[in-house]
Amino acid sequence: MTLPIPETPDAITGEWLTDALRTSGVLSTGQRVSRVHQQQLGEGEGFLGDILRLTLTYSARDSNLPGTMIAKLPKLANRAMGELLGAYERENLFYMDMAASLPVSTPIMYYGDFDRDKASEKQEQILRAANRMPRWLNNPMTRLARRIAAGKHRRYILLLEDIQAEPGDQLRGASVSRCAQVLKAIAKAHAVYWNKPLTGRFWLLPLNIDSRMRHSMYRNSQRIFREVFAAEIEAGLARFADTMVHQGDAMFDELCTAPHTFLHCDLRLDNVFFREKEVVIFDWQLVRRGPAAYDIAYFLSGALTVDVAGRDVEALLSAYHAELERGGVADYDLQRLKRDFALGLHAVLFALASIDQVDLGNGRGIELIRGWIQRLHARLEQTYAWL
Repeated sequence: MTLPIPETPDAITGEWLTDALRTSGVLSTGQRVSRVHQQQLGEGEGFLGDILRLTLTYSARDSNLPGTMIAKLPKLANRAMGELLGAYERENLFYMDMAASLPVSTPIMYYGDFDRDKASEKQEQILRAANRMPRWLNNPMTRLARRIAAGKHRRYILLLEDIQAEPGDQLRGASVSRCAQVLKAIAKAHAVYWNKPLTGRFWLLPLNIDSRMRHSMYRNSQRIFREVFAAEIEAGLARFADTMVHQGDAMFDELCTAPHTFLHCDLRLDNVFFREKEVVIFDWQLVRRGPAAYDIAYFLSGALTVDVAGRDVEALLSAYHAELERGGVADYDLQRLKRDFALGLHAVLFALASIDQVDLGNGRGIELIRGWIQRLHARLEQTYAWL
């Protein structure tokens, strides 16, 4: 049976859930979802997707069935950007192809489906060709790509385990010890895939495959970025922003000369749960292959508050490096990690500056990015001498 794929939350009905969960084997033939209550999770929780908590009532009580689950589908306001990034397809394929074998705890997938598109299987070849085009073509090519992405109207749905644990909070930040927990968890995944061939998965793209196009987007976003974050620019962020205007693509490419592994690429506290001594990581929409230091820079730039000392950052990097070595990584010394971390922080600025490309809302979203930029600035200052 081919099920319709919901495009909006109101299409996720009890009848549809019954068919979906029977298809995946969660429900037996005689069981059905008699009622479903939806709760839209708060603003700033998902920039590219709508995230719903579903509370399910079944036709017969069964303690083995999940009482709640999380539904993810594209946010219509940002679907063009999500499609351009390949985020929705990538997360579906991650759960279908990799999640079960990853040495990191992730939510259980109860059901997943999406509209297939043969053209997406050629995205690496297309992006490589586009990235070699003359720089003056980057802007019109990016605009064309966005129009094509916006016109596709592909549908995606994921039903995932509702993790019952303490959530991370990017606004609040985390202690050094909590950050160490996350780094230890992701180090295991990095070590398993360290320098391993990952090219068989068309959706797992190299991090820098679109570095020139990203650089063009970064430069085009500068006026709005500097207006929104004028106080941070005035406080000293300007020199780092200027460096990335002139050298951004080269620095990004230098970072990517480090050994490659599997990357989360959106590793932040809002995508982490703390369950006893276990860390559960979710939101795998942006996974790629590339240098491990990018994940570490991305995470620590947002999780550590401004007042955390440089020596604590170095201690976290040392502990992460030791975990890599325990996982069998022997070709990557701590000094190289520190330099790559400093380059990675610049690459994070590359990503965060393009705020005109995504609807952040008026509340938690913009507050989250503002705090992240301030914390990133502190880390950039601390590691400037490492380059």
